[in-house]
Amino acid sequence: MAATIHALVAGPVDERLRRSLRHDHGIVTVETTDAADAPDCLLDATPLAQGGLASDGSVRPHVALYEAAGAPAEVLSSGADRCVHLSGDAEADAAAVAAVVRSALGRERGTRRDALLREAIDELADVFFLFDTELRFIAWNRRVSEVTKYDDDEIAAMRPADLVAVEDVVAVSAAIQRAIREGRARTEADVVTRDGERIPYEFTGTALTDEEGDVIGICGIGRDVSDRRRRERTRERQAERLRTLNRVNEVIRNVNKDLLRASTREEIVQSVCSRLAAEDSYRFAWLGEYDAARDRVDPVAHAGEGASYLDARRALSFDSDDLTAATAARNGRVEVVQYVADTPGAERWREAALDCGFESAAAIPLRYRDVTYGVLCVYASRPDAFDATERDVLGELGQTIAYAISAVERRRALIADTVVEVEFRVDDESLFPVAASADGPRLELVGAVPNEDGTHVQFLRVEGTPPEEVVDLAIERGVEATVSHADADGGVVRVVVEATVADVLADFGGVVHESRARDGVGRVVALLPTGTNVRQVVTAVQGRFPGTTLVARRERTRDRKPANSLTDELTERQRHVLRTAYLSGFFDTPRANTGAEIAESLDISTATFHEHIRIAERKLVEAALDGAVDRSDVRSA
Repeated sequence: MAATIHALVAGPVDERLRRSLRHDHGIVTVETTDAADAPDCLLDATPLAQGGLASDGSVRPHVALYEAAGAPAEVLSSGADRCVHLSGDAEADAAAVAAVVRSALGRERGTRRDALLREAIDELADVFFLFDTELRFIAWNRRVSEVTKYDDDEIAAMRPADLVAVEDVVAVSAAIQRAIREGRARTEADVVTRDGERIPYEFTGTALTDEEGDVIGICGIGRDVSDRRRRERTRERQAERLRTLNRVNEVIRNVNKDLLRASTREEIVQSVCSRLAAEDSYRFAWLGEYDAARDRVDPVAHAGEGASYLDARRALSFDSDDLTAATAARNGRVEVVQYVADTPGAERWREAALDCGFESAAAIPLRYRDVTYGVLCVYASRPDAFDATERDVLGELGQTIAYAISAVERRRALIADTVVEVEFRVDDESLFPVAASADGPRLELVGAVPNEDGTHVQFLRVEGTPPEEVVDLAIERGVEATVSHADADGGVVRVVVEATVADVLADFGGVVHESRARDGVGRVVALLPTGTNVRQVVTAVQGRFPGTTLVARRERTRDRKPANSLTDELTERQRHVLRTAYLSGFFDTPRANTGAEIAESLDISTATFHEHIRIAERKLVEAALDGAVDRSDVRSA
């Protein structure tokens, strides 16, 4: 059943015609727009002789009803969309009016639907397109112009291949042929805008066919996949970082195994180079020692393909603007040249590196506790080989190697029969004993105990001034200090300091043998393992305390006390408490400080202090007697 049509009537319309329209054709006539919501059409019977048609154009379609013969052209030229000649036969006239009205409404609604569809397509966030089998664009939505920045006339003269990147033309052409052959196809390509911007798109096309099934065109949509591409690239980078991390970690595990077995510095540096050069990602590795005075790194070990590079490098001279191994030593961080062929700063060594097949390079400082033990250089045969993750891991490897070198230097210092004695003059007032001695007192270091927070407790013997005055000087400088004990000659003060020369020397296996300060000048005598690079030690000390000068260097035989392992029986905490008690005069007669006073300085309870002392004393006695006394015999006596 056809839907009811509401027609707005203007002018005189015969009542019989109205009834026939309503009963026979479902067209309800109304006199005003208030009588029906949004009338579907206008039936206008206003005679032309009375001033023309009644429509103001607000209701369409506009169908004019007329009786005068030969008037259609005049009626249509006056604004009507359609016209019907009335014969006077109500039923026949109603049938004619109904046919014209329904035909006009169908075309009007089709036009409205087409406009609505066009508007909907234009509002799509995706691009829409339609082209024929000659690849000529027939239709497209507004988004195509917005994305490509070409106007409609320009697009009309283009082909699909004109809007995508050159390298994607083959894939797009193949997708069109696939859509023609299979009915549907999908591909990805970069749209290239008028400005040259590339935007990744995913296109889906569908073949259009005629009644015989022949393809007459392709329609489709394109969706911006920039966000998806970014997510994919992020996942790829994450996966690559994970692969890099796993690969480098495997190298580090192998290096760490070698470091644990190494007993000398020479073994460490050679094994590191060999391990890295054996890794597929690296072509060559060498390790050198940094000479701060010359600002140069001299190779001491290497492995891999490229030994001739070191020969060529020896003949080169560098300055501070060049990116070299010395740059990493100076800056204390990993330095990377991702593109040897064109990176500024690599000019002097570029030719030698490229001749050996090196496309990228990394220099890793071997640094531990502010001491640089050397620089490790690694080269790869591909550019951009060292991403951020790899640089971080290699930086950690550098610290591990430096720690291992420090450890073997310390071990060598413990077992060596000969030592190198070095004497420093210290004018740096950042060291409290030096600064305090400028006001008259003579200070001598009698012992030191490290704290867990990295500070050091120094016990300084004071001569020439009451120890209380030294404490006052310390407090004025913001240094924590107390009088440990006083005597006729002066006394001992306890100070807490952050930086000491001994701290730097310890990194090279060295120990302070004597340390005094007088008249604002310090004198430090230290013992270093034989074979230690003294120049490197001096550089490290001067780097921490600029007002330091090496005044003497001597080879000497170590003065060894009878071998014993008494203190090996003690825990680190027990040694700490015992040493503090000894330096604080707890074992003097009379005692310089009570157990409660020493416990307070250690921030422990008096009971805990005495417990540590009793356990330490018992262990030392047992070790000293070395089984000479059978405890079961003592119990039975």
